[in-house]
Amino acid sequence: MNISQIIVRPVLTEKSVGGTTGGKYTFVVHQDATKIDVKNAFHELYGVTVTDVNVLKGMPKYRFGKGRRLMEKKHLTRRAVITLKKGEKLDISKLKTIK
Repeated sequence: MNISQIIVRPVLTEKSVGGTTGGKYTFVVHQDATKIDVKNAFHELYGVTVTDVNVLKGMPKYRFGKGRRLMEKKHLTRRAVITLKKGEKLDISKLKTIK
C-alpha cells in the first residue's frame, strides 16, 4: 500500500479539534492500514514523531428503503487518533515532499 493512500482525510469535529491542544489528532485512515503503517505515514508525510496510535472502527448503519430493500445509511469508517511527541504540532496543510 502506498503511503499517500493510508491517510484519507482529517476529522474536523468539535471533539477532535478540542483534542489538538493535548497533541491528539484524528484522521480517517484506509481500512487495511495497521497502527505501524499509520505511524510511518505520518513520519514520512508530515515529519512528526508519533508516540501513540489508537484505531477506532465505525460500523455501517442500514435502513430499509423502497420495497424493503436494505440501504446503507452510514459507511464503514476507520479512524486513527494519533498522539504526537510533547512539544510538537501538526500543520495539516503542509506536507513534506516524498522522494
